Amino acid sequence: MTKHLTLLIHRIFPIFLFIGLIIFSCSDQSSETNSPDINSPNEDCGVDTTFTLDRLDFVIVRSPNCTYTTYGYGGIEMIDELGNVIWSAGGSRTSPYSMNTTSDGGYIFTFTSYVSRSSGPEGDINWSSELPSYQATHYLKDAIQTSEGDYIVVGEIGGEPGPGGHDQKGQAFVLRMSDYGNVQWIKRYGIRNTLPDSFTEVVEANDGGFVIVGNKIEAREFYFYDDFWIMKVDENGDEEWSLEIGQNDRYDKANDIIKLSDGSYIATGWSFIDDGIAAMRLVRVSSDGNIIWNKLAGGNGWYDIGTSLAVNNNETVLMVAGMKVPPSGWDNTRVKLWGYNPWNGNQIFVRNNIPSELGLNATDVVASYDNGFIVTSNTFFKMDSLGRW
Repeated sequence: MTKHLTLLIHRIFPIFLFIGLIIFSCSDQSSETNSPDINSPNEDCGVDTTFTLDRLDFVIVRSPNCTYTTYGYGGIEMIDELGNVIWSAGGSRTSPYSMNTTSDGGYIFTFTSYVSRSSGPEGDINWSSELPSYQATHYLKDAIQTSEGDYIVVGEIGGEPGPGGHDQKGQAFVLRMSDYGNVQWIKRYGIRNTLPDSFTEVVEANDGGFVIVGNKIEAREFYFYDDFWIMKVDENGDEEWSLEIGQNDRYDKANDIIKLSDGSYIATGWSFIDDGIAAMRLVRVSSDGNIIWNKLAGGNGWYDIGTSLAVNNNETVLMVAGMKVPPSGWDNTRVKLWGYNPWNGNQIFVRNNIPSELGLNATDVVASYDNGFIVTSNTFFKMDSLGRW
């Protein structure tokens, strides 16, 4: 990612993390293996409601028993389908890059340089582990629990060379971590000692491997450009296939990825299509890395950026949550929502005129139990499957 694009990201995702040194700690409890089914429709859930709440949340996940868990400036909270707070914890202005559910109903969080694991449904931290620097700072962007019960963490490497020197700066990385945060292996990818390649999100493949998205540096005639990057690795982190998608001499980045029931994947992000103009990019790829369809939307004199993805319970609507930035500048950004048929890529709707008081950018989206969606921003939106509230 170039210096200019790094600044762009920091303005798009204003989640500034001020984190001190985290001392590794762990409890005597091991994680459970029985997973609550939070990904399938529940006939006892699905209260058909839409609403907005005045709250600042950055990430959201679907929790057991018809609930949702959010993490924002107010700390971590669980809410019901009507937006009522069931419990809350914390209050720190430090917010994670990612939050995902674990098999015991807990959560796995990534912050700038460490991973935290909650072993219960109320957010109590079971252990935290700071990643060793390996002579270069490794910035953590996403972590998931695997089907084997351990963890995959992805991110990017930055910073200046250490006292002994290193050749890792600028690479993206994937690491596998056992329970309690012990690193099993770490693999690095991309060009060394350049502006950084980066991984931002990861999902587990049906075969036990992993598919990751981010941006990959392309060097050409003394210039560097970013490609919209999708890569598949096996269970040991060895590359199986890689797609670099983008416009020539432009900057492109993938921000999020989901897996559909047939084992294919959809990723979103953006691509610069002209100077100062970016379009939201949406790509569906097969399990073996072939592009099924590739879409661009917006970019008519604006920055249009997809930040997060979700598909509703019956996989009839794909929601892309993001933002639009007008020519007048970043202070006038707005939430923007797109709806697509996830199978053929046909656009179903665009929500383009969301008032600024409801949000400057969409930070996350999750499928709700009633077959709609919830979007987090300056405001918390619960909407139907067509993005209406």
